[in-house]
Amino acid sequence: MNNKWFTTNVVLKYMLGDLILFKRNLILKVLPPDIISEFKPPSNIMSPTINLADKEAGYLMRCTPLTSKQPTYYSDNNFIYYTADKFNRYYIDLQQSFEEYKTKFSSKTRSTIRRKIKKFASKCEGKMQWKSYQTVDELNQFYHSAREVSRNSYQEKLLDSGLPDTDLFCRKMIDLAKNGQVRGYLLFDGDRPVAYMYCPIEDKVLLYQYLGYDSDYVKWSVGTILHWYAFEDIFSEGKFKYFDFTEGQSEHKRLYSTGSLLCGNVYIFPKNTGAWLLVHSHHSMNVFSSALGNIFEQLGLKSKLKSLIRFRKL
Repeated sequence: MNNKWFTTNVVLKYMLGDLILFKRNLILKVLPPDIISEFKPPSNIMSPTINLADKEAGYLMRCTPLTSKQPTYYSDNNFIYYTADKFNRYYIDLQQSFEEYKTKFSSKTRSTIRRKIKKFASKCEGKMQWKSYQTVDELNQFYHSAREVSRNSYQEKLLDSGLPDTDLFCRKMIDLAKNGQVRGYLLFDGDRPVAYMYCPIEDKVLLYQYLGYDSDYVKWSVGTILHWYAFEDIFSEGKFKYFDFTEGQSEHKRLYSTGSLLCGNVYIFPKNTGAWLLVHSHHSMNVFSSALGNIFEQLGLKSKLKSLIRFRKL
């Protein structure tokens, strides 16, 4: 496993709901998640056996399977273990037909999706279209349009999770396209791109890496519509085992998934006072944010405030 570790800058975000209050940049050794098709059962988190280099503050194990009793933080003689977030890692089993997959949805849900598609198609005056991209030339076209969407998305403006605007990302995308290891999907209102989804492929598993939609189109459910068309296309290819929604939770991931695994991002720091302060301050912010969210939920204001934060003009 040690040969999978790599060193990179990790941004630890202190968030209040969807608002990033401030960030802490850390140089960490990172262990990427195993491909979800392996379905490895959770086990106890083991101490890293690979040494830290100068300026490396610790380790991060991404999307690690957890037991339900995994504590948020604890320590042994040498390390502090901090599970900053726990989430259901949702996935879709693609080893079936799209018709079989659709039976997981209630008739009401299928009807709602059809109604949203019809409503948006009417808004587009018959010029709604969507496209899939997989060749080098196609991905170059995809990137130009997807960046146009990303610049006006709350994912980029608010969460710093838009489609990267870097030469490094473009080079990696093209390398993946040369080997047939990436898919891009776009939804259009006429000639205007309004939503995108970008999915690298590893061992016949599509990874849900980037999604964004134009904040001007939020009321038209363009993200939901693009998901539906993209999944139909993915099933029709018949090449893949799973669609991995990766880390993080949301209602649309739960809706479209066929299963889930309890996972978390586990930070491991050498045991010292500075590391304890970092863990306690970040955990305290998460607890406060969650408590405040529960209060707004009880008052019936949470969804309204979330929409206000996400889609206000920035």
